[in-house]
Amino acid sequence: MTTQRVRVRIDPEILLQNYRLIKEKVPSACEVMAVVKADAYGHGAVRFCRLLYNAGCRYFAVACIEEAILLRENGVLGNILILGNTDPSYADTLTALDLIQTVDCESYASALAGRVPAGRTVRVHIKIDTGMSRLGIYCHRQEDILSAADAAESVAKTAGLSVCGIYTHFADSDGEKDDFTLRQFASFRGLLDELKNRSVDVGLRHCCNSAAILRFPEMHLDMVRAGLILYGLLPSPFCKNIGLRPAMKLIARVSAVRRIRAGDTVSYGCAYKAEKDMDIAVLSIGYADGLPRMLSGNLSVRINGKDAPLIGRICMDLCMADVTGIPCAAGDEAVVFDSAEKIEEIAEKLGTINYEVLCLLKKRVALEYAGDETSV
Repeated sequence: MTTQRVRVRIDPEILLQNYRLIKEKVPSACEVMAVVKADAYGHGAVRFCRLLYNAGCRYFAVACIEEAILLRENGVLGNILILGNTDPSYADTLTALDLIQTVDCESYASALAGRVPAGRTVRVHIKIDTGMSRLGIYCHRQEDILSAADAAESVAKTAGLSVCGIYTHFADSDGEKDDFTLRQFASFRGLLDELKNRSVDVGLRHCCNSAAILRFPEMHLDMVRAGLILYGLLPSPFCKNIGLRPAMKLIARVSAVRRIRAGDTVSYGCAYKAEKDMDIAVLSIGYADGLPRMLSGNLSVRINGKDAPLIGRICMDLCMADVTGIPCAAGDEAVVFDSAEKIEEIAEKLGTINYEVLCLLKKRVALEYAGDETSV
C-alpha cells in the first residue's frame, strides 16, 4: 500500500471506456484527437497517451512544445499537435521530433519557415479565428472569408511548411443557445469551401471540442478534439452524458486524530471555535497540494464511508475535519473527491468550472494508476 500523503488515483479502464464511447459517437472515418495538455488534465499525459495509442488513438494535442517534447522523450508515438505558438528558433526540434505546429497568421508562418533546416519541412495545422478572438487567421463573418482564404493559401504555399490540417475553436458550444456556434461553423465551412474552390489542400478539418462533439454531430468533419469528456466530465449542463465516468480520485490521509474541548479554536486566525468537545482529524492535504483555502469550512471529505466536514482554515500542507462519531485513525484514507458530482460541487463552491478543479493539483501530489503500484 502506498505511503503517499496525498495522491491521485486513476482508473485506466474508465479512461479507455470514455475514449471508446467518444469513438462510437463520431463517424467511423472521423479521427479522435485526445487533448492531453496540462499533463492530461492531471491524469498523467505520458501514461495516458500510451494507453490511448494501444487503443488505436493516433492524434494528441498539447499546449506547448515543452509538453510535446516530454511525450516524445518518453516514447509516445503518433501525431502530436501543439496548440499554442512555438518560438521559430525551435524549428529544428519540431522537425526532429516530427511534431505538428499550429500556425495562426502569415507572419508567424514566414518566421517559422525561415528557421526550418534546409531540406526539411515542419508539419503544420492552420488555426482560424471564427469568433474566439484568440489565436488564428481572422474569419468572424462571411465577408471575412476571402481575405482569410488568401492568408490560408499563402501559408499553404510557404516553402518549408507542410499543411496537414486546419481548425477553429468554438467559444460557446457548451452554452444554452446554439446561434454563436452555428455562426462560427458557417464561417469555417465557408472558408473551407473557398479553399476547396482554389484547390488548396489543407488536410484534416476539425472544429469540435468536447461540448460540440456531444451537441453538434453535423460538425464532426474529419477529426474532433476530445478534452474534458475524455476524462469523464461534462463541459456544461447542456451536454448529454453518453455514459462517461470520471477516472480520477483525490485521496489524502489522516495524519493524526485529536480530542479538543469546547471553546478551543482550530487553525489560523482562530476562525473556528468548538462549541462542544469533539474529535478532529488532521488531514495530509492543503492549498499547496491544490485544495484551495476558499474551501475552508465549506467542504466535507469522506473517511471510512462517512462525511467529515472541514473546520478551520485550510493550511498550506494540512487541514482539519470534524470526525466526532466517526471511527478513524492515523493512516486512514480521506477521499476529497471520486465522482463527477463531488467535482462539480467543489467547482460551484469555488465559483469556477470542473476543468479548473482537475488542473489545480500540484506536482507533489503523487499520481498512480489502478493495477500499477508504481507511481508515475
